[in-house]
Amino acid sequence: MKKKWLVFNCITLMLFCQSSLGVSAISEAQKTAISDNCNSIKESLKNTQRADARTRVYFGGKFEMILSKFITPLNVKLVEKNVTNLGLIENQSNFADAKTSFSNDFIKYQQVLEELVGIDCKTEPEEFYEKLVKVRKQRELVGEDIIKVEKLISKNMKLVTDLKDSL
Repeated sequence: MKKKWLVFNCITLMLFCQSSLGVSAISEAQKTAISDNCNSIKESLKNTQRADARTRVYFGGKFEMILSKFITPLNVKLVEKNVTNLGLIENQSNFADAKTSFSNDFIKYQQVLEELVGIDCKTEPEEFYEKLVKVRKQRELVGEDIIKVEKLISKNMKLVTDLKDSL
């Protein structure tokens, strides 16, 4: 069992390294490795799929809560008090856009991942590998979306601190 797990990890690492280098051709050894380890690869992908779904719910919920319970109410209160802060208003708009991008990109990622899981890697290792490369790129995009939203959260905190100091 440990040997199978080691082989699987080596194959996965090899596939990750190749995709980051832009290599799209797949060797016969890789085809064989994908075909031979198809079941464990699929199981790992299904586990990733479940974990990522929970992650989407977590981040999506947190982002929505920050927007609806902090950013938007603060801006509404500022407007009610005739305090204008264009930075906070702009950040709210950027945050809402980034949150929407995160949701849309994650849905696309889940769809591509579902397609990948549906491919029979025993009989179609090349197609499986090509789809795997697409899944990785889409997942990377989701990661970039999360980083962007987190930066906007930090920016909002700084803007609020600056506003507090100026009042």
